[in-house]
Amino acid sequence: MSTNPESVFPKPITAPDALGALKRQLDAQTALCSKYAASEQVWEAMIDATSDAVYVFGDDRRLMRMNHAAERLESAQRLFLMGRRCCEMFWHVDEGKCMVDRALERSMPVEVEIPLQSDANRTLLVRVIPPRRNGDRPTRCLVIARDISELRNAEREANKHRASLASLVDLAPAEIYTIDSELRVTWMNKRAEIGTGLTPSVVLNRDFCTFVSGESQQEEARVMLHSALTGEETQGEIATQCGDGRERYMDAHASPLWQDGNISGVMVFMSDVTERKLARERAARSDKLRALGELAAGVAHNVNNSLTVIQGRSQLMSINDAENKHLKIIMQAIRDCSATLQRLLDFSRRDTTRTALPVDLADVVKSSLEISRPKWQSKSATRELPIEIETEIDAPGIIITLGNVSELREVALNLNFNAVDAMPNGGMIKIGTRRDENHACLWVEDSGVGMSKEVVARIFEPFYSTKGDSGTGLGLSASHGIIENHGGTINVKSEPGKGTRFEILLPLHEHQNPKRQRPDDEIPERPSEVSGNAPL
Repeated sequence: MSTNPESVFPKPITAPDALGALKRQLDAQTALCSKYAASEQVWEAMIDATSDAVYVFGDDRRLMRMNHAAERLESAQRLFLMGRRCCEMFWHVDEGKCMVDRALERSMPVEVEIPLQSDANRTLLVRVIPPRRNGDRPTRCLVIARDISELRNAEREANKHRASLASLVDLAPAEIYTIDSELRVTWMNKRAEIGTGLTPSVVLNRDFCTFVSGESQQEEARVMLHSALTGEETQGEIATQCGDGRERYMDAHASPLWQDGNISGVMVFMSDVTERKLARERAARSDKLRALGELAAGVAHNVNNSLTVIQGRSQLMSINDAENKHLKIIMQAIRDCSATLQRLLDFSRRDTTRTALPVDLADVVKSSLEISRPKWQSKSATRELPIEIETEIDAPGIIITLGNVSELREVALNLNFNAVDAMPNGGMIKIGTRRDENHACLWVEDSGVGMSKEVVARIFEPFYSTKGDSGTGLGLSASHGIIENHGGTINVKSEPGKGTRFEILLPLHEHQNPKRQRPDDEIPERPSEVSGNAPL
């Protein structure tokens, strides 16, 4: 078998071949270095172009590179800063340890806001980004510092405006609510909390209409809110229930709440018009009663003239026939008619020029209870349950007003008698006095049958009565005239089946050792029998 000498002995490498290989290797390394240098230049250009200050630290925690923004921030050239340790830079040491050390130890980015020492009004956001470990290769840590002074100033201004707007909304005279598409309350201002006496935890996420009084009012509120959800602004008057049970009349304005071009809910603005509404009702009632009083006075005058003629002729006829039964009946009818006319005149012509003296409402209540006691006792004996009296009277000399004690006692008697008549099956009557800001208050409350709103609107009209033949319809109208002439008001709250509460507000008289008008001496005071709970 023959062998090829060239296959056994390789061809020796000549000098030209070795030089060529070395040249190619050098060329490759030169190209690689050129590429690396080009990439370094690109990287340098990139970080120099950014507005953030950029720092690069090596494994020894010393500065290797930085951009122009970092030079401006440090107010020094990079040649002067190169080789500095990280803790020697402007951020110094945080909590005893450099931020770069903390980031490298945790292998997690660290982000801190710090004020610039050279300018306390500037705030920097410094973020340290640790390297990813890759074997034994050298690693670098990147630090980026961004000036966020304008951002923080803008945030402070925005917060200031937000707080100012929140304060304006909370202190606005109107109660403001936001309601979602399902009519649930999502937000309320501070004025709404104060007005309703309810906290947001109670109101939020509940149906808005649950705080509206009465089924008819709730339906009106729903119609108003649904109209606003369709893009229509609506306005109406609704009655709302407060946390303490008070009922308020509110002027409500509902507007659609827009978000991204769609209606997301309703914004409701409500103003309390309770006092305004009551004042209008009182003014209308006073005008009506004044007109009725003038009419009654004219009728009484004309009828009285006719009665005078009839009475005179009857008296002449009785001289010759004193025992005439028919003449006696006529004379009695004349006396009854005269008494009715006198009541009409009392209603229409109250003495507004009388001398006003200090009156203690505690004395008025006690004396009226004593006078009306026989009626309570007789009525209580004929009913299924006894009539109980509960009094809440302040100490004498505390609740003083200026007026006429007899007239004010007449008012208290009328209210007491009405309370007794309103409880055909017995029950509880509460009578009391209290001081309410600048008012002296006297109130009478019963647990009787109550009245509808339609009846309440007419109870002060002359001759209007719910008692049938047993009532004249002049008691409350006369009481209204008395209280009006005393500069006060009568408020009524009543619901069918839930009783009635009359509340009289009179001007409070500030006094020093007053000489009060007291009830007539012939009326004995028995406070032990009229204080607390007294079953009759």
